[in-house]
Amino acid sequence: MRKVWLATLVILLTVLGSVPGSGVAVAAEKQVLRIGMDELPVLLDPASIEGLDRDKTTVIKALYEGLVRLDKNGKPIPGLAQSWTIGADGKTYTFKLRSNAKWSNGKKLTAADFAFAWKKALTPGLKAGNIFRMYYVAGAESYHTGKLKDFAKVGVKAINDDTLQVTLKGKYAYFPTLLAEPEYYPVSQEAKEAASISNGPFQLHAQSNMEIKLIKNPHYYDAASIRLSEVDLLSPLGLNSENATAAFVNGQVDWAGGGNTMMDYKYKDTVAENYYLQAPYASTYYYQFNLGQKPFSNINIRKALSLAVDRKALRMAIPAYGFVPSPIFGSRAQYRTEVSDAAYYRENLSKAKELLAKGLGQEGLSKMPPFTVLVNEGDDHAALVKRLVKQWNDKLGVTTTIKVQSWQAVLASRQSGSFQVARAGWSADYNDPAAFLNYFRTDSADNDSGWSNKRYDEFIKQAEQTFDSAKRVQLYAKAEKLLMSEAVMLPSHNYVADILRNPLIAGVYIDYDGSIAFSRGYWK
Repeated sequence: MRKVWLATLVILLTVLGSVPGSGVAVAAEKQVLRIGMDELPVLLDPASIEGLDRDKTTVIKALYEGLVRLDKNGKPIPGLAQSWTIGADGKTYTFKLRSNAKWSNGKKLTAADFAFAWKKALTPGLKAGNIFRMYYVAGAESYHTGKLKDFAKVGVKAINDDTLQVTLKGKYAYFPTLLAEPEYYPVSQEAKEAASISNGPFQLHAQSNMEIKLIKNPHYYDAASIRLSEVDLLSPLGLNSENATAAFVNGQVDWAGGGNTMMDYKYKDTVAENYYLQAPYASTYYYQFNLGQKPFSNINIRKALSLAVDRKALRMAIPAYGFVPSPIFGSRAQYRTEVSDAAYYRENLSKAKELLAKGLGQEGLSKMPPFTVLVNEGDDHAALVKRLVKQWNDKLGVTTTIKVQSWQAVLASRQSGSFQVARAGWSADYNDPAAFLNYFRTDSADNDSGWSNKRYDEFIKQAEQTFDSAKRVQLYAKAEKLLMSEAVMLPSHNYVADILRNPLIAGVYIDYDGSIAFSRGYWK
């Protein structure tokens, strides 16, 4: 699970002009997509992704595919596994592979390739930032940490070429969603170098520090659905451009933004409005109250501070009222379309004043004592919190000090409980509400709020073991409602990626994790 220190993007563009058309006609005719990336990934091994490396994720998701893949809405659908069954214990999954699953060299892909890849990813002592996503498999964590010596005791077994059996350490109804993550991808036992043989919609044609060239994989089982013949990931270094934004303005690329590439706003007035879009991804920016310190241990004071905030006035792209962001999938569509956050702490100043007075009275205080808000340096964090504390001061008469520290210092203060209010953020590790709501469980190592609630824990545990997706979402909704009703934290906004792209490009989008999903894209 990851803390987020991403830049805050305050963007309301009114843009004029147009993008030069150099190369666009040729690219469209040949179904070639050119994507600008400020820095190209180097090692393209599915198990090598660490933290929020969205550029590497972008490339690897095009080169490889797992048992399951996610559709555009984030719904888990069959990938290399044409079907699967779940045992009566709720922990044993049996996957039937597609008969036409092949590697890019034309050789058959088998269940043993998955077992090989998972064993390699879990190599004892191997440092891999996101390998914890495999710890749901029985014995996986023990093997990776060296406590378990025999991989045969890890819960993955190739029954035959076309059948893979996976046993989990517990019941996790969202496990199929996890299987769409790169750590669970197969790797070729014959590949001499990472990505030299792959199994996804594309295969690696060439790689340098200037360019990664991907071409359509003719052996992909669903090759008929792949319309792009080639995708070129281009570094500004090879284009003699300042950055990816400049390369787009110069007509050298068809897409810039998303992944880890940020927009350079000094070029904004040179781009036509219909070339620009904001794409949300599953990351929430919030402020954490320390419930272990007075007066923030008082629920009415926390509620008052939350109700006093006009999030739209903070001038962020997507105001957040709940913890789970919109790109997270629910049961049939995105979670936020199924579970509205409309009732969560929209500005109500009269109620805020009433609750503040009540809370102060309960604490034996005549006024709110001054307190400090910790934020990390860089980006726009200080500017954003200034707008927040100004609202508290103007509306409630609260005196607040802003303290800027390094990100590591802010984390250390939060983890040691030596803070009052601190800037925080969370980004999804997989596409399910649990990726956010597990954070505030009592047994969560990430929960530095000082909050513990048995009812909340029970809702989350029940949801984890409920295979009816609609009922599971109802349980998540109850948990989130409880979290927000106790004002454990103050959500500010959800993140967006700023994208420049030719409007004739279709089927390319920003995935829930902020990576660029282009496999089923095409030129209109």
